[in-house]
Order: sequence, then C-alpha cells, then structure tokens
Amino acid sequence: MKLRKSLFIPFVLWGLAVCNVSCTKEEPVEDGYVLKKEDIKVDSSENGFKTVVSQIFKIEVTSVSDENVSYVWYVGDEEVAKTKSLEYIFEGVGEYKLKLCVSQGDIVFEYEFTVNVVFDELPETPEGATPYITKVFDYLPAPGQFVNTMPEYKEGDTQETMNAKVLESIGNNNKGMITLGGYGGYVTVGFDHTIENKPDMSDFRILGNAFAAGAISSVSGDGSCEPGIIMVAYDKNKNGKPDTDEWYEIAGSAHKGTETWYEKAEQAGNDINLYKDYEITYYRPENDPIKYTQTIENYIRWEANQGKIKEGYKVKNKYHKQSYYPQWIKEDKLTFKGTCLPQNGINKGQSNGSDYYVLHQFSYGYADNATNNSDGCNIDIDWAVDKNGNPANLSGVDFIKIYTGVNQENGWIGECSTEIMGIEDLHLNAG
Repeated sequence: MKLRKSLFIPFVLWGLAVCNVSCTKEEPVEDGYVLKKEDIKVDSSENGFKTVVSQIFKIEVTSVSDENVSYVWYVGDEEVAKTKSLEYIFEGVGEYKLKLCVSQGDIVFEYEFTVNVVFDELPETPEGATPYITKVFDYLPAPGQFVNTMPEYKEGDTQETMNAKVLESIGNNNKGMITLGGYGGYVTVGFDHTIENKPDMSDFRILGNAFAAGAISSVSGDGSCEPGIIMVAYDKNKNGKPDTDEWYEIAGSAHKGTETWYEKAEQAGNDINLYKDYEITYYRPENDPIKYTQTIENYIRWEANQGKIKEGYKVKNKYHKQSYYPQWIKEDKLTFKGTCLPQNGINKGQSNGSDYYVLHQFSYGYADNATNNSDGCNIDIDWAVDKNGNPANLSGVDFIKIYTGVNQENGWIGECSTEIMGIEDLHLNAG
C-alpha cells in the first residue's frame, strides 16, 4: 500500500483554537482519597495520537481511584464528553488540541495532547490506470450559447445519455469540448484511480479553450479566459461516488486577494467582489425562437441573491440559433449555488462595429483560465479548503467538479461560459 503524504501540519480545523478552558470544580472532599496528578495515566506518545477521519477515536484512562473524581474532555475550547475514557469522531483532517480536565473538589489537573487526524492510506494505483477521465457522474450546464451543441442534444436524450456524450467527448484523452454554459453550470467526473497529492507539486491539469491576446490586452496572457471554480473530493467512505460531505473547493488567486486588472475592471463598471454562497436561478423562456437571426436581449431571465446586479437576462445572439436552455431538463427553472468570481470581461471599445471584450486571466487556480500549453492549467490539491477556508489536507482526490465561476455578458462574445476539453493526472505522465 502507498502511504499518503504527512499531514502533521500545525493548524486546527473549524476555528477550534487552543485556549484556556476552565474545568468544572466539584465540592471539596472532606475525607478519603486525595487526587494526585500522577494517579491519572493516559497512554500517549511524544507525538500525540493519530486517528482516521470519520472513524471512532478511543482513549482509555486509568486511575488509582475514582472517588469523587470528575472527568471532562475538550477539543479546543469545545466540551465534548464528561466520561473517564473518550470515544469521539473527528469529521475533518488536521491537527487538533485535546484536553482532559480531572477534578476533585478544588483539586484540578489538566492533561493536554495533540491528535493528528488523517485519511487512510491511499489505494495502490491499478496497473494500466489512465491519467484521464473515465467516468462522468453528472452534467448540467446553465443556459448559454453553446448549450445543446457541445455536446449535441438530440430529441429523446436523457440525463444518462448526455452524461455518456460528455464522457465520449472529454474522457480518455479524446480532447473534444463541452460547455458549462453561464454561471453555475457544472460537470462532475471521476477516474480509475486516486490522483495523489504530492508535496510541492502540481497534481492535475484541466484543459479548456482559453486563449491569449496580449496584443490587445494590457496584461500579457489575457484574451479569452472564462474561469471555472474547481471542487475536489476524496472517496473517504469508498462507495465509488462523490458524496455531499466529501467536497472541498480549490482556492485560487481570487480567493486570496486582488488581481492587477481589478482597478480597470471596476472603472469599466464590473462587479469585482467575490461572493461566497452565491445563488442564481434561471427561468425557461415561454417562447424560445429557433433560427432567429437577430439578437434577443431579454431571452432567459435570471435572479441572484447577491451582487451589484441581482437580476437580468441571458442574451441570445445571432450566431447561435438553438435553444440555450438544456433541453433534456424538464424543470422550468434551474438553480445553482457556489462561489461567484469577480467579473473579468472588460470592454475595450469598438471592433468591427461592436463592443469587444477582453476576458482577463486570474493568476492561478481555475479551469479554462489559461492556455493549455501553460502551467496556468495546473492545479495543486494543497489549494483545497473546507467551507471555513481552512486547508483540507487531502491525500488525494477521486472526483472533480467544475462549474462556471463568473456571471457576466460580454457583448458579441456572449456570456462567460467555462469550456472543458479534459483532465490529466500529472503524476501518470499524461501526454
């Protein structure tokens, strides 16, 4: 078995900071046994305890006597048990501070430990494993100009057949292309092995159709970048599918700070805020004209819970005449939730009689955000964070989800829509 990378990293998940905890004191003891610190024994190595996430962690305590003695356990500053021995389940990996308070009347002793919570050993990579996508679990694009064409929808297609078309397009190094449509549209994929998180290395690469246009951009490498948020999951319960509690978000550069083009974007009227817990709903148009040769400004209505603009329309342009609403979906509205990135499309003025937008590149950490021959496509699993922004410390990932991260219309270029051509495990010598 291949051992996972060391996770003995000094931080505490979920804000469980170490603090002075006042132990509960019982009434003084008049006669009988008097507690001494050395009377309490907890077997622990100098490096503390080690356990596996989501499994029962047990500590046995021995004592000379329990006469009028009370026990209280704390994880950080949170009381978790009032028992002599401890049984507890840690739900996240990382290093935790554990404290046992033992009291007898006014006599109080504290015993402190560290608990390193890790994932279990990574499974061996199967012989003949491929670096590429081998499974598509779900595909749901938001409305967009390439929806129903990449991949092509045909009457009678279901979610299952569309998933299969996605796999045929971007799986197994086929290097076709799919669209995720407007903000929130997503694809969820898997592999025939676990992509290992190796120290100080990029671990996988996501291919898209971003291109550079330095000649017309103020920043080299910008041009048409339509960034997608990346989610990763490790199959901790080994059921072969991504579960809700297994997902972590790759925190790219916009999660960490500002970009060089933010000031110009703000001057252009863009919303340069990053929104967590963003939610948007799209409504199926009552009339969906096909083969219409003119631009339809008020085409697909949407509403959002945050942002400088909280409602608007997806525009139907004259270049793409099919329906922009995914036709295999029966519901008349679609809701997506996630992180919304700053608007990166800046209007550079007129080109051939129309507004021309340059879609600027974020520094790192997103899909369809850099050219496929650049290191900007590479992702380090160490960038994954939990819902509170703490490092996830994943030993590897089994599943990847990508969704369009920007909600913006960009003139004749259309909505910002992440496109995907494939994913490669960089540790398996992907070609």
